Amino acid sequence: MPDPAADHLWGFLTALRGAGLPTAPTKRADLLRVIAESPPPDLDALYWYARVTLLQDVGDLPAFDRVFDAWFRDSPADLPLEGDDSGAPSPGGPGDDDPPPGQARPGDGIEASALRTYGTRDFGRTGEHAHTLMRALEAAWPAVLPATPSRRRRPSRSGDRLDVRHAWRRAQRHDGEIVELRRLARPPRPRRLLILVDVSSSLRQHSPDLLRVAHTALRAAPARTEVFTFGTRLTRITAALSHPHADRALRAVSGLVTDADGGTAIGAALDGFLGNPRFVALARGALVIVLSDGLERGDHIPMVRATARLSRLGHRLVWWSPLACSPGYRPATRAMAAQLPSLDHLGGVRDLPTALREVRRLPAVLSGPRRLAARRWSTPRPTGAAP
Repeated sequence: MPDPAADHLWGFLTALRGAGLPTAPTKRADLLRVIAESPPPDLDALYWYARVTLLQDVGDLPAFDRVFDAWFRDSPADLPLEGDDSGAPSPGGPGDDDPPPGQARPGDGIEASALRTYGTRDFGRTGEHAHTLMRALEAAWPAVLPATPSRRRRPSRSGDRLDVRHAWRRAQRHDGEIVELRRLARPPRPRRLLILVDVSSSLRQHSPDLLRVAHTALRAAPARTEVFTFGTRLTRITAALSHPHADRALRAVSGLVTDADGGTAIGAALDGFLGNPRFVALARGALVIVLSDGLERGDHIPMVRATARLSRLGHRLVWWSPLACSPGYRPATRAMAAQLPSLDHLGGVRDLPTALREVRRLPAVLSGPRRLAARRWSTPRPTGAAP
């Protein structure tokens, strides 16, 4: 690509930042790498390359369109969009040694980054309003978690089995006469809660609140909750997130999670989880909650297969996506459409208020039949209806 075209492209990226649109260095590097590896044949292809790679919030779309039109459609540069990449600019920054992402295909989750990042991220401080919502969430979790009969029997007034040992001991004290009968029952106990949080760059603005949601669940049921993060790797953060103070817990997670704001490899992360027998034991019979937008990079088949197995292992599989908070959202990407039959519920969570709404909705989800997400999302919703 000649230098004028490269300068024009860099000018476009600078203009986006000037318009107030957040464009992370990893996202800009992804766009340049895709253009170098698979040059767009026309301006429409370049538009979609830039839109799915750089845009993180659908609310920024009007401003993005204005900047793109001003730089390419109103006064288009002489860009050799196809066939000449001899002078393509280097993406630069972290991830230069990563393999090229290949040609993007609609529906493959090309909005997800392929870059691997190694570093820490500050998840910010928790404000007073957020603390209030977190206390409400912590109080809401115990009432909505499903229960299962415990393995050990305990004395009970009405049980399904006689306490023979107790009757025998009392009879020995009364010359062999049985004077009292007690029963044994299996008291209910909360099921295990497994939470998987996506920390990739496509969820950069939501991941701090998603981790706070997981922190409230861990505070509400510390002995029965496990929390993992995934981006390009799987990380168990249960111990780090267990500190009672939210900000200290997030700082501990920041030092442990090294792939935050990087690429997306949901299928590989779930495969790594299911390939560990200890982790599989945590999912068996548990309420599994995945907080992710489901934008998988590349082949979506491993993600779909892993989700199906996770659904079979768990008591219920609930998927909370920030994208589902939008009234016009439809699970139309290949990955989400293919795994929808494995989900018991697909809801919208992007911050603490929407999380509180979905947590309170859990009893209705858990009391119904399994795997109803595909049926519910196949029914057209009226415009403006809540997801």
